[in-house]
Amino acid sequence: MSFYDPNITQEQNLRSSSRVLKYHLTSLGCPKNLVESEEMMAKLSLSGMVLVHDPEEADLLVLNTCGFIGPAKEEGISTLLDLVQIRQSHPTQRLVVVGCMIQRYRREFQEEFPEVDAFIGVEDKETFLQVAWEALGRKPLNAIPAYPYAPRLLTTPPHMAYLRISDGCSHTCSFCAIPIMRGKHRSRPMEEILLEAKSLAAGGAKELVIIAQDTTSYGKDLYGHAAIADLLTKIEPIEGLEWIRLMYVYPHLVDKRLATVFASSRKLVSYLDIPIQHGDPEMLDSMRRGSSDKHIRQAVDLIRAARPDVSLRTTVMVGFPGEKNRHFQNMLTLLDEIDFDRVGVFKYSREEGTPSAELPDQISDRIKEKRCSALIDWASDRARAKNQRFVGEIVKILIDAKAAEGGGYWGRYQGQAPEVDGQVFVRGGKPVVGEFVNVRITEADEDNLYGHINADLKIYNDKP
Repeated sequence: MSFYDPNITQEQNLRSSSRVLKYHLTSLGCPKNLVESEEMMAKLSLSGMVLVHDPEEADLLVLNTCGFIGPAKEEGISTLLDLVQIRQSHPTQRLVVVGCMIQRYRREFQEEFPEVDAFIGVEDKETFLQVAWEALGRKPLNAIPAYPYAPRLLTTPPHMAYLRISDGCSHTCSFCAIPIMRGKHRSRPMEEILLEAKSLAAGGAKELVIIAQDTTSYGKDLYGHAAIADLLTKIEPIEGLEWIRLMYVYPHLVDKRLATVFASSRKLVSYLDIPIQHGDPEMLDSMRRGSSDKHIRQAVDLIRAARPDVSLRTTVMVGFPGEKNRHFQNMLTLLDEIDFDRVGVFKYSREEGTPSAELPDQISDRIKEKRCSALIDWASDRARAKNQRFVGEIVKILIDAKAAEGGGYWGRYQGQAPEVDGQVFVRGGKPVVGEFVNVRITEADEDNLYGHINADLKIYNDKP
């Protein structure tokens, strides 16, 4: 882990006090949550605490929660129970729980977990540092200097970083609790984002992954129009960046301007994440997605016309209230027609406070599981066939890490986003983490590619 643009180092922290306070942070949920965790870690470290990887060694335990759907809440409660047990065996330890789940269920958690010293929702995140030090009965050792953007203690490899461009969501999807927890869409000023992007690149980031609840609505609240294409155009010239990846795109907001940027950019990778949630027009209407099956087809046609080699990822939901077998089959038909490279699948979760929670014809867990398993099997077969097309080809790979076993390295080609897609296992040669190499692919399965660096395959030095 490393700071970018810091004014204080961990070594300085160690010299600041004879009794150094230590913290451990557990981050759950999506990359957007991870960015907030990195911001909290920077605040704690800059103010005088030292990060430790073992929670048993920490004076302060921090848990950043996700509250998106049922499984995420279950994971949050399970993790919290583990931390409470550690806290109980260390009387001087303090435990602070933050994030989306606390924003929704603060009162319930206060009643259920008296062992927790403080709860902080996303609306109160500016108070985090003060509350954390107060829980320890201490004052910060260092004042945090002013920054043009929130400093972060990066948890990703140095050559890759997430860049969050907005928070909240103004869509009214009937199943989604994000607006309840995060509020309406709020874009960051473009100048601030560009300063952060330049700083990340100066710190060694070669790949920036652009994230938000909805990247395609960026700028509407600040500039009166969608400005994601303008932002991408201004990120493009930043020295040191080689890959720019765009996630969380709404189909009906993909326009010709965005497609034009894809066609002309030398750094936007041939990859796009378009969560469609369903493919049947009746289900999409009931979900209040704002996108029809026609919008989905149009968005894909625009992007493929701009980048014929583009890898497309989507996410779909099964078991939404009122979903009949014909709706499910219509979704399969659309997925088959569009031929996505990767399809993520999750089961509908009935979230209190959302309109769909009150809909009739809620689907049984048995049917949800049946449809989910069937779609996962279908998606796995499709992904395996898609990956097989690389066998025998030479592919440009960004090396992410040395493999724990097998004597090789793990990397990704441009059609693989960090964490959510598969990887490439690389043998041979002497690859360097954070560098690009040419790899001849020899095997493939539904998740990963496997290949070798041969003597005739030189390290890639040119721009993509």
